[in-house]
Amino acid sequence: MKNYQSKQKPSRKAVDATNFKSGLTRRDLLKLSMAGIGAAAVGVPLVGKAADAGDGAIHAASMFDMTGNLNIYGVQAMNVSKYAVDAINRSGGVLGRKLVLHTYDTQSKIELYSRYAQEIGSDDRIAAVVGCFTGASREAARPVLSRYGKILFFPTIDEGGECDKFTFMQGSDCIQQEAPLIEWATKNVGKTFYVVAADYVYGHVATAWTQSLVSKAGGSIKAVEYVPLDVSDFGSTIRKIQTAAPAVVMSNLIGNNHIAFYRQFAAAGLNKSIKIISPTFGLGNEQLVLTPEESSGIVVAYSYFESLNTPENKNFLDGFKKMYPNAGPISDPPAQVWNGWQQWKVAVEKAGSTDTAKVVAALESGVPYVGPTGRVSTDGPSHRNIQDIHLARVSGQHGYEILQTFGQIKPSREVVGAGTCDLTGKDASSHRMINPKF
Repeated sequence: MKNYQSKQKPSRKAVDATNFKSGLTRRDLLKLSMAGIGAAAVGVPLVGKAADAGDGAIHAASMFDMTGNLNIYGVQAMNVSKYAVDAINRSGGVLGRKLVLHTYDTQSKIELYSRYAQEIGSDDRIAAVVGCFTGASREAARPVLSRYGKILFFPTIDEGGECDKFTFMQGSDCIQQEAPLIEWATKNVGKTFYVVAADYVYGHVATAWTQSLVSKAGGSIKAVEYVPLDVSDFGSTIRKIQTAAPAVVMSNLIGNNHIAFYRQFAAAGLNKSIKIISPTFGLGNEQLVLTPEESSGIVVAYSYFESLNTPENKNFLDGFKKMYPNAGPISDPPAQVWNGWQQWKVAVEKAGSTDTAKVVAALESGVPYVGPTGRVSTDGPSHRNIQDIHLARVSGQHGYEILQTFGQIKPSREVVGAGTCDLTGKDASSHRMINPKF
C-alpha cells in the first residue's frame, strides 16, 4: 500500500500496510503538467486501454483528508478504504491479481485534491479512485481524473448535478433521504416545518427538495433560515423557532460549528416539544460529541448504520474492528467507501478487464452487490446507487435505533432547476457538472 502526503509540495512516503514491496518511480512533474494541459485543451478524455502496472498487480487510489479540520471524516474513510483493499486481496484480489492502494492525505486543502488528481491521472497503472468528501474537493479532482479516463467513486451524500461518464456517486442523494424523512414526520409528528440549512450549495439544494417534498406530503413550511458555515451562535434562530412553533425542524446544517445548534436547541427545552429530522446529522458522529440529553430523539436517514442486523454487516464490522480496534464507529460515508471498492471489483470481473469503458458499462448494467448497507446497484442514467434507506432515532446511548426501512429507493435523475442527466442516453459522452438552480 502506497501513502502520499504533501506539506510544502507533494512528497511520497511508502507505507508497507499490505505487504506490497514494489516501489514507485516519481514521474517528471513538468511532463505530467503538460500532458494535463494538452488533454484539457482538446477536451478529450484520455481513455481506452486497461491499466497495466507491469508487476502483475492492479493499482488504485484513495484521496481523503487525514489531517486538517476535515479529518473527522477523512481518517475513518481512509481506514475503510485500506480495509476494503485488504479484504479484496485476502479473497483472491481482482481478476486473480493483487490490488495495490495508493493513499493520498489531502490535508483538508482543496488545492491538494487537484494536484494529486493530476498525479493519479498521469499514472497509467492506476485504474480507479475512491475518494473525496466534500463537493468542493470532488469538483477539484473530478474534471482532472475524468480527462485521464479514471473512474471516481464519491462516497458522501450530496446535492446532485454530477453528469460525468466516469464518476459514480455512492452516497444517498437529497430525495433518497428527505422523502422518507418527510413521509415519516408528516405521518407521525405533524405537518408544519421550520427549515434551518447551511448557507452553501448543499443547504440550498437540499432545502429546495425539502420545500417540494413537504408540499407534496400536504405539509407547510413556516420559515426557512440559511446559516453561514462559520456561525455557532444560534440564539436568534432558537427564538424564531419558538415563535413559529412548528411540529418539525428539518436540519440541513453541516459541519463542526453547526453542532452548537443542537446543544442550544436542547438547552432551550425545544427538544421536548419539537422533533428534529435531518439528512446530515451524524455524518461526523455528532451523536458522540453531544450528550444524550442534547441529541436523543433526533431522526436521521442513511443507507448505513452500525446497528443493521445482517450477516454482511456483522462480517464487515468484525473484520474492521479486528484491523482497527480503536477507530471508533462507522458512519454512512465510510460504509459507502467499502461499497465503492466492492462494486468496482464486481464490475471489473464482469467486464473481464480494468478498461474504463468496459467497467463503466458493467456498472451501468446494474450489476448488484450485497454488503453492509444491503443490496446496492448502479442506476445507469444517474450513476447513483439504488439502495435501502433506514430511518433511525438517536438513542440515549450515543447510538441509533432503526425505526423504519425503505427498500431499494431509486435516486433522482433530476438536477434541481436545471433539467436531467442521462448518462446512458443524451449525456453518454458528458464529463461535466450541471449546477443546480434554486
